[in-house]
Amino acid sequence: MDVVIEKPVREGWIISLISAGHFLSHFYYMALPPMFLFLKAEFNVSYVELGLAMTAYGFLGGFIQAPVGFLVDHLGPRKVLLAGLGLNVVAIFLIGFVDVYWVLVALAVFAGLGNSVFHPADYAILSGSIDDSRIGRAFSTHTFFGFLGTACAPPVMLALAALSSWRMAFVIIGSVGIVVWLIMAVRGHVLDAEPTSQKSATVDTTKAQPVGMKLLFSPSVLLFLCFFIAYGVASGGLGAFTASALINLHGLSLYWANMALTGLLFGVAGGVFIAGMIVDRSNRHGVLASCALVLSVLSVALPALFEMPGIAFVTIMTCVGLGMGAVLPPRDLMIRAMTPPGEMGKVFGFVFVGFSIGGAGAPLLFGWLLDNGEPALVFTISAVALSLALLSLLTAQRAARNL
Repeated sequence: MDVVIEKPVREGWIISLISAGHFLSHFYYMALPPMFLFLKAEFNVSYVELGLAMTAYGFLGGFIQAPVGFLVDHLGPRKVLLAGLGLNVVAIFLIGFVDVYWVLVALAVFAGLGNSVFHPADYAILSGSIDDSRIGRAFSTHTFFGFLGTACAPPVMLALAALSSWRMAFVIIGSVGIVVWLIMAVRGHVLDAEPTSQKSATVDTTKAQPVGMKLLFSPSVLLFLCFFIAYGVASGGLGAFTASALINLHGLSLYWANMALTGLLFGVAGGVFIAGMIVDRSNRHGVLASCALVLSVLSVALPALFEMPGIAFVTIMTCVGLGMGAVLPPRDLMIRAMTPPGEMGKVFGFVFVGFSIGGAGAPLLFGWLLDNGEPALVFTISAVALSLALLSLLTAQRAARNL
């Protein structure tokens, strides 16, 4: 009886700690853009130079997830997660004391290095520690809190800066991170994976499974990488230019355009939450993922085709976000199902590099389209990218069955 009671308590601690870290990961990355006006005046730099700090943070942190995944599988996810979170937290905290622009860039580099650990370490811990009957909800809770951090960062940072200063804003959020790190360090023993829960995953352990680099370059993993690239193109492009495209294409007011973007961002979080309630009750993850992406494809094409009132665009972009969010829990379980035990960190670290590739390239492409008077293509190309993501996902699932 004691074991039955203890396991849910342990799982609760695991999900809470992992979700708190993931929230901070997304929050910290989005903490810089709202402060650009303050940083520009403080350091007398251009927006391009500030953009360099964001590139150093996001691009570097995204690309080194693949080698970090190998570290996770070799050293253990708890050690890597604590080291990465600590580096991320300290870098953000120290931004509040920066006096020179290039120190800001250096701290952004360190923050990006720390940020690289979350996906490979988090998924490895959850997959090795949470019972199969609850793994879908665990994955979706982790993802939900990440996107919640993204949505909360701008208003919180602006409020803290208004109440004190931009420097104090970074000191405060860094201090919160230090508290979370200390709690994670004290309770860190619960994050040591118990690799018994994945025995019932759909990986066929009776057949020899590819591992290491051979696994990463197998057709199924490469197709999941393609999914992340295509999804990253749509996510990065819509996140950066939904409001501008609606204003240029339909003459929408700034208020309604930003409301549409808000609907998209919170729609993603809502979609993750809803799908998380479904995935543990059904193993037809490909069907759920397909329905979610079809909703997004059909919805995101509408602004390119029709003129509507502002509230209609808010509704449409919320539907786009719901679909883009609802595909994520089944996607995670599809990746887990094809990954042999002990390979979780490197597989998740590798495929998430695709999101960085797509997300980094999309703003350049979509910005060029807006500069050349083609705002409708922002939505059209997003629809095409999400269609390619769907095709990649379903093909990857079929290829995984043939491993």
